[in-house]
Order: sequence, then structure tokens, then C-alpha cells
Amino acid sequence: MKKRRLSQNEEAIRGILIIIAFIVGLVFLRDILVKRGVSITMLTELDYINAAEYYMQKKYGEKFEGEYVYEDSVYVHPKSKPEWHVVVDFYSENGLTYFGDNYVGYLKKAELEKYIYELVKPIYGECKVYTQPWGFSLDDSFNKDTDIITYVSNSDYTTCIFTDKDAGNIEKDFKETCDIFVEKDLQTNSLLVTYITKEDLDGFEEKLIDYTFNRLRLYYRISGIYDKVDKTWLDNMDILEGDKDYGK
Repeated sequence: MKKRRLSQNEEAIRGILIIIAFIVGLVFLRDILVKRGVSITMLTELDYINAAEYYMQKKYGEKFEGEYVYEDSVYVHPKSKPEWHVVVDFYSENGLTYFGDNYVGYLKKAELEKYIYELVKPIYGECKVYTQPWGFSLDDSFNKDTDIITYVSNSDYTTCIFTDKDAGNIEKDFKETCDIFVEKDLQTNSLLVTYITKEDLDGFEEKLIDYTFNRLRLYYRISGIYDKVDKTWLDNMDILEGDKDYGK
């Protein structure tokens, strides 16, 4: 039986199909390698997301879900806490990609807030304390076993205190609080103390912070910035007055 030779068109089509199959296979292989943490050059946004997810899962022993890439960072969240927007920074060197993250700030959040609360309770009474990790990666040696004293002495976070105390001694109380932070080496980037009504304090939750600040639903907010180089507070204490009708 005589074999039919492929026409030029058929050969061209077969060649195109082989190329397409090769590209699809290569993309599939890259995806598998990235998800398994093999160090390869990143090409697409999905590469970075997959690699960041693997890096975080391997480091912390829990599953993460990538959100998006912005500049040199991948934003992810632990599947158990979708409200935590963790930053995973990346950089390339000698053709390989490396990662660093700020997840420890979230892992130590509750413990650190309780620690600060006990320190400032004699000043502000039954207040509420929240810490917010900044979007910078920490020393990669930091992990879930890092203690809070190590964390706060070399980290980036904001501290927010909400109180219903009378604001008559607002500056004196703030300076006393700043002294405590220096004494305990709590290197917060900034400290904000907000005076609100008892009713608002009783029902206050962290998700209301931006709403409270943006709507000025407060009597006063006093804030300061910490200088990590000299380990002291800058002389630029700021007092913001809230909505004049607030609390009426």
C-alpha cells in the first residue's frame, strides 16, 4: 500500500500543532515547578503568586492564597484569616528569586496587643489596643516561634489605642505612654491615641478604625512618630480635633 505524502499545508499545520503542544507543556511544567518551590526565573504574575504561596506554606505550615502583585510584592492571605493582607516581598539575584514577608506581625498581633494593653491600662483605663503591621518584609529569620520582644525590637507596626478617658491631660498621658514604649523597647513606627465616647468604645472593633478616622467620629486623636535610629520620639506630637458635634 502506497503511503500518501503530506501536503505542504498539512506539514505546516502539524508543525504549528507541535509548537503549540510544546508551549502548553512548558507552561504546565513551569507551573508545577513553581508550585513545588523549584528556583527558576519568574516570568509571569502567576509565577510570583504561585511561588509566594509555596514559600509561605513551607515556612509557616499553613495554606495561603495569593491576591495580586504590586511592584516588588505579592499580597497574600492565610486561608484561615482572609482579612489579613500579608505582604511577601521578592527580589532576584543571579537568576533566582527570593522572598521575605511580614506575617509574623499578624501572628504576634493578639499577644502584643494584650501586652501593650497591660502597660497602658493604668493610664487609659479599660481601653482597646490594636497593632497594625506595616507592609514591609521582616528579617527572614523571623517565624512563628519568634517571641514578641524580639519582634517589637526590630519590626514595623503602628499602635492604635482607643479610650473613653477625659482628655484633660491628653499631652501628659501621651508622653507617659511614649516613655513606656521607650523603656520596653517597643519600636512602633507610630502611636495614635484616640478619645471616643464610652458607648463607642464598648462596641468598638478594629474594622472601624478607618471609618472613625475618616469621619472624625472622635473627640481628639493625639499621635507621634518614633525614631528608630535614636530610639526616641520625634518632637512633632500632633493633636487632631474631631467632629464638633461628636458625642452630643
